[in-house]
Amino acid sequence: MQFFDITNLEKNNQNLKSKSIVQVPQSPKKKHQINYLDMTNLKFDWIRLDEKELEVMKEDRPNIYKFSLQEQFCWFQNQHTHFTYPQQIEHKNFIESLKKHKIDEDKRHSLLCWMDYVMGFFNNASIETYFLAISLLDKFLQQTTLVLSNSDMLVIGISCLSLASKYKDHPCLSSQELIQLTGDKMDEFKLVKCQFTILNTIQHLVEIPNYFKIFDYIMRDLEYRYYKFISSDVIQNSLVSRKLKAIYQCSLNLLRFISQYYDTTLFPQSAVSYGSIFYTIIRMELLQYSIPTDLINVLREIQLDQGIFNTEIVLKYIYRQCQNGMSEKQQQYFKD
Repeated sequence: MQFFDITNLEKNNQNLKSKSIVQVPQSPKKKHQINYLDMTNLKFDWIRLDEKELEVMKEDRPNIYKFSLQEQFCWFQNQHTHFTYPQQIEHKNFIESLKKHKIDEDKRHSLLCWMDYVMGFFNNASIETYFLAISLLDKFLQQTTLVLSNSDMLVIGISCLSLASKYKDHPCLSSQELIQLTGDKMDEFKLVKCQFTILNTIQHLVEIPNYFKIFDYIMRDLEYRYYKFISSDVIQNSLVSRKLKAIYQCSLNLLRFISQYYDTTLFPQSAVSYGSIFYTIIRMELLQYSIPTDLINVLREIQLDQGIFNTEIVLKYIYRQCQNGMSEKQQQYFKD
């Protein structure tokens, strides 16, 4: 008679039962890869050109346009301005500026949309004033020891506009003009007091990096590098300069749109400014505009020389925002 090993038999049965119970984990699904160069279904299109600009962007003949002496003088004056900029741009960001405050992201977004809107009413206000005010706002919120709420945002925003205007505009925006914008919800004493608080918090360093200053530097650098690349100048080939002016204006539209979102502070301002220019050129190419040959390659040289990183993720971020389209506040306030 043969005897079975009962213990081993029980163990085998248990193993079989356990095997039937164990579920093999499913392999994780691959994340959907974002093709940020697919620009067919964008709900926000920042390419806004008039008839003359459209004609320029469709033109291929380099000698079709000639700069007047006044335009040549302005171009060389801008060239001098470019060379007075610092050699390296600062990669500044103001990440988590709202973290310790009781301020909603939507409140910041609404305030920046409104600030952009009201700046359109002042002819003497420079473009940089608005962008400098954004940097002052986020830097103050990042460095202050006060815990602020939504109700404090209006006076802080107006105070930052006032400080930025004093540094960038001649003549600057007056206190009376700014107070009127609020519907008399604040007085001059409150405005001055808030400005002193901001100045003390940021240690009177008002001249700080901002989206526009970095953007303007990259665009100027792109123009002068490209003329060197094609062995030409503005007198021989004014068409390039006119095309770059159209790219400049459209890129600025995109930068205004993107900078109003709080998530943008996650990225260095240099990457956002660069991404707005890069994305505009690609968009114009897809619209079959006549973009100067190898312009993107020259732009990439600037990226490498300036050490601008995280551009891929910034381009994906810009793509998503353009897919979402304008918020209600942007639709209400955004101006061409």
